[in-house]
Amino acid sequence: MIKEILMPKAGQTTDAAVVVEWKVKPGDKVERGTVLLEAETDKAILPVESFTTGVVIDILAQEGETVEGGDVVCVIGDAKDAASYSRSSESGTTEAVQEQVVTQKEPDDGFLPIIKRTVDEIKLSSEATSFPAMPNSKQLAKELGVDVGVIKPINGEYITRRDVEAAAKVKPQSAGGYTVMPMGRMRKTIARRMMESVSTIPSFQVTVSVDVRQVIDLKKQMEVLRQVKVSYNDIIAKALSIVAKDFPMVNARYENDEIRVYEHTNVGLAVGIEDGLIVPVIKNVDMLSIQDIAKTSKAFIDKARKGTLLADEMGSGSVTISNLGMYGVDHFTAIVNPPESAIFAIGGIEVKPIWDGSSFKPVEMMTITGSFDHKIIDGAYAARLLDALRTLLEHPVMMFA
Repeated sequence: MIKEILMPKAGQTTDAAVVVEWKVKPGDKVERGTVLLEAETDKAILPVESFTTGVVIDILAQEGETVEGGDVVCVIGDAKDAASYSRSSESGTTEAVQEQVVTQKEPDDGFLPIIKRTVDEIKLSSEATSFPAMPNSKQLAKELGVDVGVIKPINGEYITRRDVEAAAKVKPQSAGGYTVMPMGRMRKTIARRMMESVSTIPSFQVTVSVDVRQVIDLKKQMEVLRQVKVSYNDIIAKALSIVAKDFPMVNARYENDEIRVYEHTNVGLAVGIEDGLIVPVIKNVDMLSIQDIAKTSKAFIDKARKGTLLADEMGSGSVTISNLGMYGVDHFTAIVNPPESAIFAIGGIEVKPIWDGSSFKPVEMMTITGSFDHKIIDGAYAARLLDALRTLLEHPVMMFA
């Protein structure tokens, strides 16, 4: 029986992905769980596995091509299926075309392109002022803001992704004394998501200052006694999961016009990378120890910066932490990541003179600013939540009670 392999939906940020590399070719035998291809979303590399055993009959998406979630990318069956299989012709095509296979002398994009041209186009190709471009090249040119009509391909016959990338680097587009920087997939998605947030979420902010002397001591002791590198984010994430037991709306998401309160605390970590921002999610933080959180967060941050996060390692967060303290930022506000109910902006640790009743003493202080979706959380609720979080961080021994 012929079985279709669909491009999986990549999660909350996008339903589109670019085919990066096929791991199989027509005729290859595959097992259930065999990685068929790798696709790049705006956030990470997504391996697509076979859900069945059989033979690869046809590949319907070329490397570099953008595919929507749910589209068929591959067909798998058995030997008799291969003999009877024929790809459906494109509807509405009335003009006869001739397929001309251009053989590359040197591999360029990992596959041999098939350029479809009418007979008249083939006759005029030697006189043409522009060159045909592969679909993946057209898509990349659109993303980078490059006019394919002015590109002269290296092979002299058709435009590849390599030609588009070279054209984008040669001469930045400029006008009126400024340079226009092309927006990549991730930057476009960030722009769309932030516009979605500010246009659909009536947000407000609440800030508290936290005495973090005992958190600093806890961090040092865990690194010495547990031999695990622990960050302040790890401790704050655990504290949030404990506070959420009394303030469950921090685990809520506004989805399909309803408020869904989740049982466990799934904490997203905003990680800055070269192209923008990515948010891996540590799931079930309330069931993990601080050292387990530390190990998981380190692994996810490393994968985020390498672009190897899997789809199920992103999305489905209930609350997000964004920390700019390491950059010397004392205080900032963050934008709620829809459909979550809250995001917590963590500032740097600053020594301040604090009056203890008899004199001023130097105390390490940290600001935490919560941004909340007012559809889900009200001001007084947010204030009590942050006060409880501050109390727990100022007395972290309570996390182990």
